[in-house]
Amino acid sequence: MPRSFPDKNLTARLMPLLVPLFTAAVFLPALKNGFVNWDDIYNLVENTKYRGLGPEQLKWMFTSFRLGPYTPLTSMSFGLDYLVWGGVDAFGYHLTSVLLHSFNALLFYFLCVKLLSLAFRPPPGGAEPGTEVPLAAGFAALLFAVHPLRVESAVWLSGRHDVLCCSFCLLAVLLYIQPRSPGGEAAPFWRRHLLPPAAFLLALLAKGMAVSIPVLLVVLDIYPLRRLPGDPRRWFLPEYRRTWLEKIPFFALAAAFGALGYVCQEKAGALTSYQAFGFGARAAQILFSLFFYIKKTLVPLDLSPLYRLPDGFGLLSPQAVLAGLVVAAVTAAAVVLRRRRPAVAAVWACYLAVLAPVIGIVKINTQAAADRYTYLACLGFAALAGAGLLACRRAAGPRLRALCLVLACSVIAALAALTWRQEGVWRDSETLWTRALALNPELDFAHNNLGLVLAAQGKLEAAERHYREALRLNPGFAEAHNNLTGILVARGRLDEAAAHNSGGARLNSAYNLGVIAAAQGRPDAAAAYYRAALKINPGFAEAHGNLGSILAGQGKPAEAEAHYRAALRVNPEFTVAHYNLAGLLAARGEPAAAAAEYREALRLSPNLAEAHNNLAGLLAAQGRRDEAAGHYREALRANPSFTLAYYNFAGLLAAQGKFGEAEKKYLEALRLSPGLAEAHYNLSRVLAAQGKTGQAEKHYRLALQFNPALGRR
Repeated sequence: MPRSFPDKNLTARLMPLLVPLFTAAVFLPALKNGFVNWDDIYNLVENTKYRGLGPEQLKWMFTSFRLGPYTPLTSMSFGLDYLVWGGVDAFGYHLTSVLLHSFNALLFYFLCVKLLSLAFRPPPGGAEPGTEVPLAAGFAALLFAVHPLRVESAVWLSGRHDVLCCSFCLLAVLLYIQPRSPGGEAAPFWRRHLLPPAAFLLALLAKGMAVSIPVLLVVLDIYPLRRLPGDPRRWFLPEYRRTWLEKIPFFALAAAFGALGYVCQEKAGALTSYQAFGFGARAAQILFSLFFYIKKTLVPLDLSPLYRLPDGFGLLSPQAVLAGLVVAAVTAAAVVLRRRRPAVAAVWACYLAVLAPVIGIVKINTQAAADRYTYLACLGFAALAGAGLLACRRAAGPRLRALCLVLACSVIAALAALTWRQEGVWRDSETLWTRALALNPELDFAHNNLGLVLAAQGKLEAAERHYREALRLNPGFAEAHNNLTGILVARGRLDEAAAHNSGGARLNSAYNLGVIAAAQGRPDAAAAYYRAALKINPGFAEAHGNLGSILAGQGKPAEAEAHYRAALRVNPEFTVAHYNLAGLLAARGEPAAAAAEYREALRLSPNLAEAHNNLAGLLAAQGRRDEAAGHYREALRANPSFTLAYYNFAGLLAAQGKFGEAEKKYLEALRLSPGLAEAHYNLSRVLAAQGKTGQAEKHYRLALQFNPALGRR
């Protein structure tokens, strides 16, 4: 008799390979993506603190709140990326995220196998069911993994904390369930009581959203583990005391990291007060979020990096009433079905618990919802879909069983196609914000960030339009004000820039007016504006740095140094302040201290050609000629049109007796600046040393033509 399809053993062997491989294949386009100017640039490109896993980097990772949430383990993953890929490589970082996401698909597959086996386990002495459990678990895992809502977490590099947190959450749940399932009673103490809290701790260190895991474990104890009764009135009977006692480490860790997460978000300025966003507004957002994620799970179209509450959305608005009715209906159905279909109630309870930290009870930023918040929350929906497929195939005849399988494959294929397309939205900053504005032209943040992209491309007029639109939508948007000021200054519209910043009520207006005054050649006025900005905010690093430059230009090196050092106390990664301080120290005759500052500037900005050139000059003066030559080469690599570096490098080579190489560098300097008299003069000496008297005389005459004073040397 022929064997029916699918064969359980074959399916069980293939699924653990198929699920992660298919997931990775669907997310392959993400490897072509770059960094986007939504946290990626700030966190990964400009930030040097995470680069490596040495004591200094680890200390920063465990004490910094730069990312807003407390995510030291995520920072460690980026530090490992930096070591593996030898620098800040978008391809390598994306590959790590895709591999982590594919690993999560595999972990979720094994978890679904366990959950479905428990949910569909036979009565004592009954026949072994679940011959198609691996197939149903594979469907559930892929439904989760290739759903378009996963794109933001898996493709946006700054969203990696969701992916890494999920990895350890899944491990914690798997490690918790295994020894508490039939056949696991003999598990040793360390497997039963140490490994699950350890995995939970790692999840919390990846991202604090894992705080809901203890509630999930209680739900799993009710169903499908059946270690707690369905009636809450019986939960605290003596026979269940052990079940609660083993949760103490989980709840203690959740409480500690919940408090830490609140403090971190408060320090980052991400929390909205109850005065600004009251009880009614929070209740409305809760309804919006709970309904929104269900809707997007069922119809994953028009996905955006930013979602705002619709205009007029409140507790009594039609949208809120509809959302409330849907949430109430699902809740009522879960309660009614809790005995006949306990899985429905369990999934709904888990959904509510996981979303609780991000649905508006504690208001973070201005977003009403985010695709990344579904990464953990919608795992239950996928598991429930797998259970539905398993139940349908077990109850149906051969033809309907085949139809169920075809429908399941069609759903996965459709979701994979949508995900493939959605990954392209995150290809680069311009594509991301253009798409966001196509979906909602009223996003002030998107207008500002698209303006940054256009300004970097030299499209100043288009950038200005987007900055102005951002300010029309949000007149108090300080960053857009600053960016618009920069555009106006760059376009030479200084009077308009000054008028735009008049009144002084806007954040950083005094600073902007200082920038404008400096561009107009009014250093005294610029210094006065910078001092005014520092009165408002003594920790304004850029104002300290710019004031230092003004003072240095006015011949006040001591005051300039004080402001440079003040800027660096506020922001030790302020490259320009390190560079300018180095120049002051060199002029004061402190070459060692100046070299240290140049090296720090180059650590932060390795392609800063001027710093390479100046450091090379200091090294050459100390007789460290080979090291100096290396920095001249780096300066020219970073800026092949750097005349002064060619000239200085040529002088170093000539001093070493390398006249042929020096000749080439002088000629390159003269190609860029034909009227550079000193280069002609020194080249004539190099040519004479090589016996090229005719050419030497020619360049000597040119030197005198451009600067007759050279003839008196």
